[in-house]
Amino acid sequence: MKNIFASLFGLLLVMSVVSCDDYLDINDDPNNPSSVPATLTLPAAQITIATTIGCDYAVLGGIWAQHWTQSHVASQYRDEDRYDLTLLDYQVSWSELYAGALIDLRKIEAEAVASGNWNLNLQAVCLTAFTYQMLVDWYSDVPYAQSLQGEGGVVAPQYQPGSEIYADLVARLDAALAKDFSGDGVTQIPSDFVFGSLSEADQIAAWTQFANTLKLKLWLRQTKVNNAAAGTAISTLLTNGNFLTQDAKVDVFTDLPDKSNPLYESNARQLNVKTNLRGSRTFISWLQENNDPRLDAYFAPGTTGHFGLWQGWFDAPTTVVAEQQPDVAILSPTQPVYFFSADEVMFMVAEANARYGSASEAQAYYEAGTNAACERVGTDCSAMVAAGGIYEYPNGSLQENIKAIITQKWASLVYRGYEAFWDHNRTGVPAISSTPIIDPTNPPAVVPGEFTWSVGGKTAAGVFPKRLIYPESERNTNQNIPAEVGITVPVWWAQ
Repeated sequence: MKNIFASLFGLLLVMSVVSCDDYLDINDDPNNPSSVPATLTLPAAQITIATTIGCDYAVLGGIWAQHWTQSHVASQYRDEDRYDLTLLDYQVSWSELYAGALIDLRKIEAEAVASGNWNLNLQAVCLTAFTYQMLVDWYSDVPYAQSLQGEGGVVAPQYQPGSEIYADLVARLDAALAKDFSGDGVTQIPSDFVFGSLSEADQIAAWTQFANTLKLKLWLRQTKVNNAAAGTAISTLLTNGNFLTQDAKVDVFTDLPDKSNPLYESNARQLNVKTNLRGSRTFISWLQENNDPRLDAYFAPGTTGHFGLWQGWFDAPTTVVAEQQPDVAILSPTQPVYFFSADEVMFMVAEANARYGSASEAQAYYEAGTNAACERVGTDCSAMVAAGGIYEYPNGSLQENIKAIITQKWASLVYRGYEAFWDHNRTGVPAISSTPIIDPTNPPAVVPGEFTWSVGGKTAAGVFPKRLIYPESERNTNQNIPAEVGITVPVWWAQ
């Protein structure tokens, strides 16, 4: 499959220079997309989603989840690290998802329905729901029912509450799963970058699991604000099972210009600054405290050994923190972009069981998830997870069990820090330090792994970001856009 679509992939990733925004500009082709078969539009949509979440969102999520912080000898991501975003930030990502991926997926879905190819339809619905989930989690209320109508449609779509969108996404996933996959129109889709190497039956089975896993995520997001409904829905999902047991990822990247992992391509190859993203003291100290072998998998040590930079301390003088003293985030040109990793799913099922299901299953999935997360990056944590180990499942109160599960999930979500950031906003894990870092040269004692407010923060002291703000391009063209909401206001499911 990689060889078959190498030329297509190369075409999709002919980019310009410097930023993730430029790297994402893959939908400005003047050719008429309606002339492209749905089976070839599908990988284009998948690459658009992968480059969006694997580049700009990966950087923002990694910083806001305090895996990474901006280097003190560079300036690329200072706005993210000091919580000082503007209307111009992330508008290309918004455009790529709406004008790129979602438009493509709508056309794919229409063609799939017309031909009765319910396998292709399921893929389009899953990817559409995944994309809208991302948008809702960043912005809360977004255009939905009236969006994507194209020429002759609604040019200024109404914004809908995130809760309504979530409910409809679940309904759309259920409808796609209910189709008859034995019909004559159903075929295997080899152009699928996620599961295209599988047989027809296995591909359908994998996307069915993707849909169930995505529904589980949508319901877990609501445990804080809609616990009763979430409990009922999640209990049913646990009874039925059938979640992903393999990675759902785009794994077509090679170590060549314009064909590598999007974060590596932008940050290391095009910016040519491989040390922009440094290890956050929050995460580094936690890994060191626990003697976690993933420290060397995630970070290249600085000149004095592993050293984490205080979050947002990008003005640290080099007389105090030497230029190459802080750890550097390890980026690989061939690293896949994950929609779901198998270990992430295990943590989701562990949390679901801890809240609404079997205590023994919660422990089993926690242990399996922690071990799988370590194995995925080439390390072994089995002794740490076993009885008496530092990561032994507490099997205590709900709060203690959730803390253990979400903490290990946070530690596994490097490169997908947006998911860890959203988990933190929903669960409060990792906890926020009660002691602000006023003077990083003489810091107070801080518990390893507890979030610290950015030293360079521009929000009110101790107030963390919770969302993105709507882009200027949308505010200038859609009169139905809601009044501006600051980045410290929680989205609907975190209130």
